[in-house]
Amino acid sequence: MNELDYAVVAVYGALVLSAGFVVSRFNKKTSDYFKGGGSIPWGLSAVSLFISGFSAFMFVGAAGFAYRNGSAAIVLFSLAAPAYMFGYFLYGRLWRRTRLDTPMQFLTRRYSAGTTYFYTLFSVIPNVLVLGISIYTLCVFIATAFGFHDATFTVAGASLSGIQTCMLVAGLVILAYTLLGGLWAVMVTDSLQFIVLFIASLIVLPVAYLFLGDGSIGSGVSRLINEAPDGFLGLKLKDRPSLFWVAYGINIVLGYNVNWHIAQRYYSVPDERDTRKMAKWCAILSLILPLMWILPVLASRVLYPDLASMFPQLAEPTEAAFVALALDVLPHGMLGIIVSAMFAATMSSADTSLNWLAAVVTKDAYVPIRTRVAGRAPSERTQLIFGKLSVAAMGLIAIWIAFNMEKLGGVFDVHTKASSLYSAPMFIPVMLGLVITRTPWWSGVASFAFGVVSIVAVSLLANLSQGMPADSLAVVFTDINLRLFGMDVTRYELQMLTGIISTTAFFFASTLVKRREGAYADRVAAFERDLMTPAFADESGPRNLRGLTAYQLVGRLSLIIGGMLILAVLPTMRDPGWVLNLVGGLLAAGFGYTVLAGVRKLRAEFEE
Repeated sequence: MNELDYAVVAVYGALVLSAGFVVSRFNKKTSDYFKGGGSIPWGLSAVSLFISGFSAFMFVGAAGFAYRNGSAAIVLFSLAAPAYMFGYFLYGRLWRRTRLDTPMQFLTRRYSAGTTYFYTLFSVIPNVLVLGISIYTLCVFIATAFGFHDATFTVAGASLSGIQTCMLVAGLVILAYTLLGGLWAVMVTDSLQFIVLFIASLIVLPVAYLFLGDGSIGSGVSRLINEAPDGFLGLKLKDRPSLFWVAYGINIVLGYNVNWHIAQRYYSVPDERDTRKMAKWCAILSLILPLMWILPVLASRVLYPDLASMFPQLAEPTEAAFVALALDVLPHGMLGIIVSAMFAATMSSADTSLNWLAAVVTKDAYVPIRTRVAGRAPSERTQLIFGKLSVAAMGLIAIWIAFNMEKLGGVFDVHTKASSLYSAPMFIPVMLGLVITRTPWWSGVASFAFGVVSIVAVSLLANLSQGMPADSLAVVFTDINLRLFGMDVTRYELQMLTGIISTTAFFFASTLVKRREGAYADRVAAFERDLMTPAFADESGPRNLRGLTAYQLVGRLSLIIGGMLILAVLPTMRDPGWVLNLVGGLLAAGFGYTVLAGVRKLRAEFEE
């Protein structure tokens, strides 16, 4: 990278911050800050829903997975498409009908306030840790791959390493625009991030095969077919048993329908019919975008058969597959866009987490506790201030975690593995509880707890069967290879399927218990009425123009990105790849112009 690339990244960061300032005026109360006042346009919400599932992992960890496993990765990372169809037919509509302000209000309405507190504890803490890990992982890779890992910078009189400077800047940018703009800022910047990701992937895809085929895409494809390792273009995953597909597929269905940020996107649109549009477009994008970044990685397998010698400083050199290609085929300027795309992908995941976590802490913890202590609910202004302070506090804690990852060593590695112990038990009571309401108030927590206990017990038994010690829970996280009922099973499949089966079985067993009495009966009855009542927008009411303003902002930001890339043509004219800057700039500018033209047309219709 050179000064032009760093300038591109800096301008991108400034654009993201400016979006937060512009939309901050939309937030008059907490429902605006945490759910966009329930008036987020479905197009923005769909893009945000899709892109919030991405992070630098897709260009790093997932790229390494694709480099090792070949074309089977295309199928694996496209499983989100059928998962979104559950939202199209059922869960999108149900989430909109719940009429929530925060995701975990569902738990209070469906189960009990105690269930909400229990889930809050097991959701907020791990997710803040994961947020810090995301910042750390992104910056370790970028700082190492682009050469400033060992550099030293002076920031406010303090001497920071290159990676620490990266973590500080990235963390503060994410924190600043999320703090200022709330969910509206998340939606606008997610849309900008989608544009950057799409353009970068769209350009790298054909160029990768032109590079592989010495100027001919057809020759590049032929070379891949002829020179790829045996089995690389098949559907068998390396070192993964067949049951992996089942466990991973079910996990994807849970993650793309009842994860908290998914729920937030669905209930923040004005009309339940919008949720079907969102799910449909997310399913389509889930079939297209994985192809755009995995196919170039397949070319990298032939171009760079020994990434370990190219990136000896990386713990897993195969994770450099995408960036190694980008460094080879892209001109300066476009390289800055690739780095921005990696930042963008992590930002879209991080800002989503910050917003819904702050919503949970504010609405599901602070407000009820303050109401119980003071005898009355805090004002909207007080809640909004507390919500913003929550964003600031959790963002700063995440940055601190990123700074201290190396000092704390393997603790966080254990945490990330431990999270797989309770992800399925956590979300199955949510998925089932939305459609089956004939269970007692305690069924959510009890099903969750039974699932986790079952996973730990089965894992310990598996260790004993392998001759491994069972005197410490730490051994639960070691890899195993079993053969059950004629099928190969590793730790992942064992834990996932145990959690799914045990949690589901306990939940259905709880339907046999007397399910309703007193306040719980009234609360569930009201919840059922909401689920049966369509949530349509009020067409006779005044037009909400905030959505058009948000689209207009996206269009203008896209035009700026396009203009920046077109200007980058001038200093790169001697580089044979300068035309890629021009193509990328025209694509971004064309998209921005199209959006602005659509906004003008809609405004004219509203004024008639």
